[in-house]
Amino acid sequence: MTVPPPSESSRKLLWAGVYQQLLRHAQPDSRFNYDFLQCVPDFRGSQDAAARVAELPCYKDAKTILITSDNSLESLRYRALKDGKKLVVGTYRLRRGFVVLDPKSIGESRLELAACLDGMEKPGVGRRVDLAQLKDDGYRIDMCALGGLVFNAQGVVVWEGSALFEVQWALLQDLKVLAAAAPVVAVAHECQVVDEAQFGVDVIKAEKNGEVQCDFVVTPERTLAVEGAVKPTGGVDFAKVDPEALNNIPPLQELKGIRMMEQIMSGSGFSTKEEKKEEEPKAPSAEEQMGIDIVERLMRGLKS
Repeated sequence: MTVPPPSESSRKLLWAGVYQQLLRHAQPDSRFNYDFLQCVPDFRGSQDAAARVAELPCYKDAKTILITSDNSLESLRYRALKDGKKLVVGTYRLRRGFVVLDPKSIGESRLELAACLDGMEKPGVGRRVDLAQLKDDGYRIDMCALGGLVFNAQGVVVWEGSALFEVQWALLQDLKVLAAAAPVVAVAHECQVVDEAQFGVDVIKAEKNGEVQCDFVVTPERTLAVEGAVKPTGGVDFAKVDPEALNNIPPLQELKGIRMMEQIMSGSGFSTKEEKKEEEPKAPSAEEQMGIDIVERLMRGLKS
């Protein structure tokens, strides 16, 4: 039997401790009820947490914010839209890519609808976009806000939800839409911010591959600032991407297709100019053909 590393065992222990407390404060989801592995729940006092986030200088300065599709952030999404911020929201497990919410095109009367997950994709509310559109339209994300199930005071996501924030971070960094210096704000109920000493385990550090450490952890009662938060800067390393993740996350497939097409267009992997004069054009390799097929599917989707 494989024994999980100490850090993973500690994370599971901390989540087990938080789960029982969170049941007392969470708002049930209309579909998933209290199944926290399917959704990060809203909680009593989330509006107070959103008000605290709105006091942060990085929020006040931000024009475009990446906010995850967690129930716990509905109040923050509504507040940000009312404050005139443009939002980029990843759909559930990124199955439908990203949705852009622009308060200027939505209108005051529909901002509350736009802030909820069931409303933002309705006609005339949000605009679904793929990675190429985000890049070509010149989006620049100034700040990120995420929900989760367990955090510590050092800004580490001890137990994440289903929003795949770290995948979003890597994708958008890869496209240069999101800078490594963009502040990251975690929003949670007080019971979701753990003190490892109370559980008899060592402090969890941001050491997993691709792990993003938050600059702030905000609850209805307090705002914790984290000095020197560690964030990955390399974008997506497809050599380390789980094949199952690639199959189930369309934006990852799109980025792989974009990279392959860029490689093909630049001539990488083909013969030198002198050799090309003497040789017949070569058929694309299996990997190059995969990239071509992905882009062709994307183009058909855009035209339909």
